[in-house]
Amino acid sequence: MSGVTLNILIESALLQRPYHQQRLGLQAARYCRSITNRFCADFPEDRHEEVLGQAFAELMSAGSDALAIRSGLSIFRRAVFAAIRIVRADYALPGRRTRQMPADAPVQKVAAEDIGRIVDRQVVERCTVGEPGDRHLDLDLLENHAAADAIKQCEDRVEVEWALRRAPPSVARALRLIYLDDAPVSIAADTVGLSRFALHRQMATFTALWRSAA
Repeated sequence: MSGVTLNILIESALLQRPYHQQRLGLQAARYCRSITNRFCADFPEDRHEEVLGQAFAELMSAGSDALAIRSGLSIFRRAVFAAIRIVRADYALPGRRTRQMPADAPVQKVAAEDIGRIVDRQVVERCTVGEPGDRHLDLDLLENHAAADAIKQCEDRVEVEWALRRAPPSVARALRLIYLDDAPVSIAADTVGLSRFALHRQMATFTALWRSAA
């Protein structure tokens, strides 16, 4: 069982194959906590646990069809970030208008960048608040584009770092220089002691292997 990775466990769960449930829970909890520790340092302990529970809900709602385009680990990583958004919205501070609005509340305004924006049914349900019979859509709960872009950058950074851990040291260093530090390919090649052509071949080999594994 030592070779059973989190990715394999997640894929087995989504495909309804036999898997070790406790092992999945422990590995998923460690992986989720590494993300929430970094991006949700302000969360109390119970909220970190709630993110994990919500992430599993998001994972299972993705279903086995999601494996056609992503690995199990990639699906779970996205589920964790989706869960972070949901938990943050659920525990928004007073003043964020997550509760029922008074009768004389001012008319809500829509930001210019949100005009013409179309959201799906799940988003509408999550952003609808109030008691039965007096429910309304709280526009403040709609995802902010700037915040979404920031989280997307965090997701991409985590995914890149996860991929680079599996790259040969010279390739990992060169890719960081090129894509994270905007260094020219020639500088990256000189830094790792390779010619541009040798570096290109090594990067192409790693990229092909990574894509086939993802």
